[in-house]
Amino acid sequence: MFLSLLLLLGCRETLAPNTVPTSTAEDDWERLLGEVVTSDGYVDYDMLEAERAVLDTYVAWIAEDDRAQDRITADNHHFYLNAYNALVLWQVLERDRPDSVLDVGSLLPTQGAGFFVTTQFEVARDRLSLSEIRHERIRQLELDWRDHAAMTWGARSGPPLRPELYKKKQLAEQLRDQMSVWVDDPDRGLRIEDGKVLFNPIFDWHARDFDFWSAGQDLCELTARYASDPLKQKLEAASKKGCPHDFFEFDWALNTPPAASANP
Repeated sequence: MFLSLLLLLGCRETLAPNTVPTSTAEDDWERLLGEVVTSDGYVDYDMLEAERAVLDTYVAWIAEDDRAQDRITADNHHFYLNAYNALVLWQVLERDRPDSVLDVGSLLPTQGAGFFVTTQFEVARDRLSLSEIRHERIRQLELDWRDHAAMTWGARSGPPLRPELYKKKQLAEQLRDQMSVWVDDPDRGLRIEDGKVLFNPIFDWHARDFDFWSAGQDLCELTARYASDPLKQKLEAASKKGCPHDFFEFDWALNTPPAASANP
């Protein structure tokens, strides 16, 4: 364990833009986010690259923002969700847009370690990896399974990215809506085939979150709360039968839009 910790600390790489934040960084990024995210939640990286300076400035603003220091978790929730998603997109550009986030190398023998674990960023006057933001600043503090619908993986099978920033006063409504968008997506959320529900493997990777935080609801019952009809009715019926289910294969290809969904 000690050796693993030394290895992790020794192989961490810090990425930071050489940019000075501006007072309009947050508003500018939200405007661009609404343009580069397609209607079905993929990312137009060509458009994002063309306005790279906007994202650079927002990432610089994230680094110097001190609102997340010594404050209760409710004040920080939206900040870390927004920081996480922006840093995923920024690292994709910084890494010259790899075919998959899994292509980023690391000394750690863990899938995705180079992208999520051993690369760190300056966030709220701290240095954090994407994994630390996801698990230590969001999951383990908020205990809200809806956060899994709100965080991008930079991958085709990840939940659709929301084309706006999360806001403190609107967060509960935004998270519920985002969970519905994810659940209703047959390619990235879930679908029913041959009488069995096929879930995104994120529901498996974080099974404890969905089970424990929902007080033991099965996945069919839990996701039915967010699904639209007729999927909602089918999930409720499946729950009464013990929720027979499996998990589809996760597609790690970069979350670029299919040709039909690209922004004009």
